[in-house]
Amino acid sequence: MVWGRRERPRTGGFSSARCSSRLDGLREAGAARAGRPFRAWGVGRGSALDWGRLEGAAAAVPIFRAARPHRAPATAAAMWRALAAAAAPARALLRAPPVRRAASLAVSPAAGPADERVETRVAGLSPGQPVTLRAVAADDRGCLFQSCAHYRADSRGELHLGTDASQGGDYTGVEPMGLFWSLAPAGMEKPYQRFVPRSTGAPMKVEVLVHQGHSPPGAMPGPVVAKAEVQRLFTAPGVRRIRLKEGVVRGSLFLPPGDGPFPGVIDMYGDEGGLIEFRSSLLATHGFAALSLPYFDFEDLPRVMKELKLEYFEEAARFLQRHPKAKATTIKEALARWEEKSGQKASEAKEVKLYGQVPPVEKMDGALSALVNCEKLSLSTNCIDRIANLNNLKKLRILSLGRNNIKNLNGLEAVADTLEELWISYNLIEKLRGIRVMKKLKILYMSNNLVKDWAEFVRLAELPLLEELVFVGNPLQEKFAADQNSWIEEATKRVPNLKKLDGTLVVKEEEEEGGEGGEGAQGAN
Repeated sequence: MVWGRRERPRTGGFSSARCSSRLDGLREAGAARAGRPFRAWGVGRGSALDWGRLEGAAAAVPIFRAARPHRAPATAAAMWRALAAAAAPARALLRAPPVRRAASLAVSPAAGPADERVETRVAGLSPGQPVTLRAVAADDRGCLFQSCAHYRADSRGELHLGTDASQGGDYTGVEPMGLFWSLAPAGMEKPYQRFVPRSTGAPMKVEVLVHQGHSPPGAMPGPVVAKAEVQRLFTAPGVRRIRLKEGVVRGSLFLPPGDGPFPGVIDMYGDEGGLIEFRSSLLATHGFAALSLPYFDFEDLPRVMKELKLEYFEEAARFLQRHPKAKATTIKEALARWEEKSGQKASEAKEVKLYGQVPPVEKMDGALSALVNCEKLSLSTNCIDRIANLNNLKKLRILSLGRNNIKNLNGLEAVADTLEELWISYNLIEKLRGIRVMKKLKILYMSNNLVKDWAEFVRLAELPLLEELVFVGNPLQEKFAADQNSWIEEATKRVPNLKKLDGTLVVKEEEEEGGEGGEGAQGAN
């Protein structure tokens, strides 16, 4: 180690010669300020020489210039005072807080469809800094809605709502769209209101803000460090809106761009009343012919939701079915979707689920013939009006057709030799003709249909293996609604093979007598 131009002295104490040689060393280091680190023997941590060692040549240069005397001070104390005064600027530089870049907020896309996910990121924060993110928006009536969530920046001073969890506020956990779905009326507004856009033409503007610190919902938030505006769109170029007054039907039909036909869907918005169009408009942007159907508090419709006529909804469904721009889902299309979702081939599958298609299936068409290995087929919650094309389903054991528009049981003869369970509740069946061919049928669920006569009910006695029946909700059963025991007694007289009726185990008189006799004999023994 070099000390000035001489080796480090081995003995203690200071002299003017030694101080002079040390200053010579400082001059040498100052002359060599091109980036080489400055190293010197100091007299203790915190001294002027020690600051120079820490900062390197670049920080030491001002010290060297200020501490270059024509001759050494008379005493060591004077020398150190001079060096300390020269080091003051460097010390102030070290003690100053680091320069922090301004916080920034990015929400993308800044304008896009209202049902599209947005990415929200914050940068430029301190590592671990607590912040509150808020969203503020006003509806068409000027009612203010807001939401908030608490976050902490990561080690880089950044946040990403797609991966970072909220620690409090209006929601917790990882919720990329939490600020949007948790929007609620602000404190000064009427509570329990929904944010329901009434106009599809104007975008919904949402301001997103980043506040310092964690402030609970409803409290005054901290200073804003960043903000951005997002526009949520409810329509797209080319979408057509047609106001309807077709017979008794009211509403708006939204059609996508192009010639069609398009899948059709009817949208009925909760219990708000009036005409709510934003969901139908969004569906049209995704290729659906969407009918926004009000059913009270609009034009000449009833003012309150008290009594609803089912014929109104039937007429709306028929209107959409007849419309040249609308079409239903075919069995072929439904099978293609199921194969893609399940990863199975329809021709090899034992169970196939085609329930609740959007738009619904209307016909059991010839594409069902591909299901040669199917043992359980579900077509519930569609708009099927008759049973057909089951001839190739030679292994079918369970058939689910609940919640359709089926009016009779014709067509079941094709699976009479194999079908053990038929689920056909919530349909329009009034007559049971044709059911007698179902010799293997063990379970029949047909609640909430239209059977009203004992003459039709007794046809079930022709099914030798029928053990379980659900019949509640039919007009015939509703006659006995006040006395369930009488209903069970009358029904089991006519269909004696039943072991379970409407979820209740059937206990016959001979079984009760046999049980009592057995107990008596056992007691006698």
